[in-house]
Amino acid sequence: MFVSAQNSAQHGDEDALRRLLEHLQPLAGAQALSIAADGGRMARILAQHGAQVISADERARHIATHCARFEMSHLPFGARRLTLIVVRDVARRLADVPRFLSECARVLSPAGKLALLEPLAPAAPAAARYVNAFERLRDPSHVQQFSLADWKKMLSAAALEPVHHETSAERLSLYCGHGARLSAETLLRLRVLLHQAPQAVRAFLKPSYSEDGSGDASFERQQVILIARKRMQGSQLS
Repeated sequence: MFVSAQNSAQHGDEDALRRLLEHLQPLAGAQALSIAADGGRMARILAQHGAQVISADERARHIATHCARFEMSHLPFGARRLTLIVVRDVARRLADVPRFLSECARVLSPAGKLALLEPLAPAAPAAARYVNAFERLRDPSHVQQFSLADWKKMLSAAALEPVHHETSAERLSLYCGHGARLSAETLLRLRVLLHQAPQAVRAFLKPSYSEDGSGDASFERQQVILIARKRMQGSQLS
């Protein structure tokens, strides 16, 4: 049976955003940096809740107090400058995520928070490699998505302490989003990868195939809401 992805992706994304915002309140007066691949949407939501927003997306220039493009490995802010950093669907595109997290820790205030809304990889290394190969073919900007255990290790190494996490899933169509810009040959290769996926990958992606002759297929993308705070000197993770 083919599971339609037309509405589930939008609904899953909206629900994840709502839950993320619930865990970041109160936002009024927060010095917030929005790093999101969403055309300025995250910056707009943060501003609507009273945050003073700096955005890495120039499309948010009518919303944010300041917009600038910069290298994620060298955030252009002084130490302890920000109270909140929100990262949405960007870390998976970065070549050096540990370096980026270290920069986030540097610019966050002592009580500052880092909030991530990012796709997850399976815990098993072989399955994670397969899923990342699939994603790189589907989206050329993709570098790597990580498991929850990977995220916790990287955050800890950057002196950031996870204080909350939850996972959700959104169903995506091969033919929508990034798929709309792919060649027929690439779409066929993606469909084959779904068909031939090992059991652990099939259990993670939960592929479904259209029976209407269109060749479309859908899969689940697992994502995590992960909130971390700057670790106070001398504190240890439990």
